[in-house]
Amino acid sequence: MQQFSLLLASGTLIGIGILAIKSGLGCGLSGLNPREMIGFAAVYGSVAFIVGLIAAAISPGVTDMVIGAGLFMHLIIAAGLVYFGIQTRKTWLSGKKDISRRTYLWISIPCPACMTATFLACIVLTDASGISGIAVSGIVALILFCGIAASALGISWVGRRGGWKNPSTLGSAMIMLGLFYLLCPLFIPAYIEAQQIEGEIVMASPAHTGIGLLALCIPVCAGFLIDRLNTARAGGMR
Repeated sequence: MQQFSLLLASGTLIGIGILAIKSGLGCGLSGLNPREMIGFAAVYGSVAFIVGLIAAAISPGVTDMVIGAGLFMHLIIAAGLVYFGIQTRKTWLSGKKDISRRTYLWISIPCPACMTATFLACIVLTDASGISGIAVSGIVALILFCGIAASALGISWVGRRGGWKNPSTLGSAMIMLGLFYLLCPLFIPAYIEAQQIEGEIVMASPAHTGIGLLALCIPVCAGFLIDRLNTARAGGMR
């Protein structure tokens, strides 16, 4: 039982770290300066601390309501990420206009879906570890602050060195994350239902797995070659 609680607490902390990196990605690819990134991380951590205190003092019935609202807001955030990701790319590629200082909030701001995840993480950590709600809230807030600040500054530095820090990259990240958010409510219930189906699990042999991967690589390579040929042909025509 103790090992299970440790595993559950570790998984929850890793999930909080991933949430911090997601927010840091938006800050790092936007037009924010380092001071603004650290300020954003501090605000995010403070909000998470307050949410943790609230989570330690509510009843299980309220928790169910928060979960239901979080799923609905999850879909709204997903649609917003796709739409404003397209707008961020479009305005930059068409007229070199940078709107990333506003649209990055869709990927970085502590949205209701992210706050729901933080809310549930604080409850799980409190139950699994037996630590007080105030201590758990402080741990979660510290992880979010350090994770957002470090990932934002690191991504910004690497992006400037690599030459790919621009609103177009941010827009692409927003679109990919939005599509992922839209697909999650479809895949996760199907996966849960599949776990309840009784049946024999058949492991595929390495040979069959290799053939399947090769079949998937063929259209990818063909598309790459066709694109290279079209690019070379367009360059020759010029």
